[in-house]
Amino acid sequence: MPPADRPDEPTPPRRKRNPRGQGARLREEIIQATSVLLERTANEESVTLRAIAREIGIASPSINSHFADRMEILDAVIAREVTVLYEMLAEAVATQADPVERLLAAVRSYYHYGVTRPSRYRLLLGRRFLPDWSEDRPMTESLQVTGAAFQMIVGLVQDCIDAGRSRNTDASTTAVSLWALLHGVLALPNSITSFPWPDMEQVLEEATARVAGLDVNAS
Repeated sequence: MPPADRPDEPTPPRRKRNPRGQGARLREEIIQATSVLLERTANEESVTLRAIAREIGIASPSINSHFADRMEILDAVIAREVTVLYEMLAEAVATQADPVERLLAAVRSYYHYGVTRPSRYRLLLGRRFLPDWSEDRPMTESLQVTGAAFQMIVGLVQDCIDAGRSRNTDASTTAVSLWALLHGVLALPNSITSFPWPDMEQVLEEATARVAGLDVNAS
């Protein structure tokens, strides 16, 4: 159960009501406020309807006209953050013409995201509230965006296979392996800080070539 809100926390000033027909602005403010809370506290349990409302300066019931509950808000926040990651990958890939370099650019971009946004990366792949969803209540919006990002990697691997630059034959399985590799490279140094880790970017480059069966020397 989320912890009770602390009574001694300062209350932001009441926000002005949006003009009629601008309810979408409040929905955006709710998503932004939730992102701020998660970044500040690094704890999903800090996200309560009361905490979000206080962050914006509105009454808690005002949230219910846009989101059914905190799970729906978190789903929207995750979808927004995965979209940021997706756009970073797409931008990195667009700068390269060679299929191998395109895949490597996406891998480097994913790693950069995880290193520079650790709290948000943990939200995407280390969230503790996942059991709150069930088969009857799946994540919807964020799952769709995550699927699009995954399919981008599958397509990049397939391009390498089609160009004869990868020894692998199953693009989807290779993409899953790369995802597991990336998460391990990002998570392990944070989990075991006493280990003398080498340059993890170099580890990632070499491991990506092996996992994806890449011919990195061909032109």
